[in-house]
Amino acid sequence: MSEYRINVRFSLEDASQRRTAEFLETLDREQYGSRSAFAAKAICAAVADILDGDRDARLLEAIRQIVREELAALPTLPRETLPPMAPVVELTEEQEQKQKAAALAFLEGF
Repeated sequence: MSEYRINVRFSLEDASQRRTAEFLETLDREQYGSRSAFAAKAICAAVADILDGDRDARLLEAIRQIVREELAALPTLPRETLPPMAPVVELTEEQEQKQKAAALAFLEGF
């Protein structure tokens, strides 16, 4: 088996690196395997995020897909069960002018 080897050092003065080192020290080997295997998987995942695109964009698309699926599963009402729409009232010329004047007076307040 061919291997590429590197050594990694963590600075215990850097909070993020110290936290990672502490996690690796207490790594559950039954769950994650060896520290080397875990580190290799973590590095591969990080590189994939960099090379394959933004992880946040993929997460957002996954959320959108879930919302689409859930909305599609909602029951829809037949058109006959919807409440009737209010009838359209035709305004006289005078009523239309009053509405326009009231709208302009309202907008002048801004």
